[in-house]
Amino acid sequence: MEPIRISSPADAISYMGHSLGYWPKKSLVCVALDGAALGPTLRVNLPVATEFVETYAESVAHSVGFDPDATAVLMALFTHQPWGKGNPKPFASLIQGVKRRFLAAGLLVHDVWIVGPESYATYDGANPTTCGKETPLEALESSTLNAELVYQGSLIGERDTPAIPELFAAVDHDAVESAIRDMTTNPAKSLDAAYRLWMDLIDHGDDPTHEQSAKILAGLQHVGLRDQILADMPGINEPMGSTLFGATDEAPQWERIDGSEKLLRQLLTITAPAHAAAPLTMLGHICWWKGRGTAAANYMHVALTFDPDYHLARLLDQMLGAGVVSGWAQHKNTAYRNHNQ
Repeated sequence: MEPIRISSPADAISYMGHSLGYWPKKSLVCVALDGAALGPTLRVNLPVATEFVETYAESVAHSVGFDPDATAVLMALFTHQPWGKGNPKPFASLIQGVKRRFLAAGLLVHDVWIVGPESYATYDGANPTTCGKETPLEALESSTLNAELVYQGSLIGERDTPAIPELFAAVDHDAVESAIRDMTTNPAKSLDAAYRLWMDLIDHGDDPTHEQSAKILAGLQHVGLRDQILADMPGINEPMGSTLFGATDEAPQWERIDGSEKLLRQLLTITAPAHAAAPLTMLGHICWWKGRGTAAANYMHVALTFDPDYHLARLLDQMLGAGVVSGWAQHKNTAYRNHNQ
């Protein structure tokens, strides 16, 4: 755990941004504590529906409690909803539910803050039904901890959503449809060839030719091949279910996953709307593995725009809405950032 000293709300909120590497929005952020030492930072999207509140609270508490050294937690609610005079307290039942879950798990909740686009405040003010006095966000820039981290070279980005590559920049609908038709003559052989082509490109780090991209995109339209590629992507010998949920003790080979992400983003440049759901969902799945919930949700939104009934995208979208975090992102020994510092 990192020996960084937090002595004010501004320090704590600044640390959350530096720890994540970006400024969260529509998020609940929790920092685990081991005594006075800082542990992992967890960020989850705020739920989109009230029926997910209990499941969401349980998932958040479980994720923070996954760190065996954690004894307490700091929380911050990042929202654009107003909380000043005359406005109801945002997400009151959610915050209370999460706090109850933490206490039941033996984790003391030290402080909770609410952070808006222009100011922040303590979540529980002098009056339990209102938040505390607002402080402009500019105060974060002058906090001692923020100054120290900036001096050390840490920067907070605007968002964690990687730009989705230009969709349909060089669409070749006919080439993909032709490859799909060719697969129907001998599906097993064709899908095996597409799988071996994918693996060869990942193993050697090569860029695909136009023809190769069309063959892989055609193969990804088959759910079985898509899931096999996702399961093999991390490069570890574990059951498919455990790998897809990032629920293994062994850390994935993040370099292979990064290579797969690059290849999928290249495929999107020739993808027509009819074939886009598979690569978009796979990219979102990778973001979920990495603990980048906002980026994952963004990919799911775009995938479901093109195919509202795409099952894996719907499933992941529901999981994100319920605050489910991948197992790898919950543990410091398997988390993406720890393998890329």
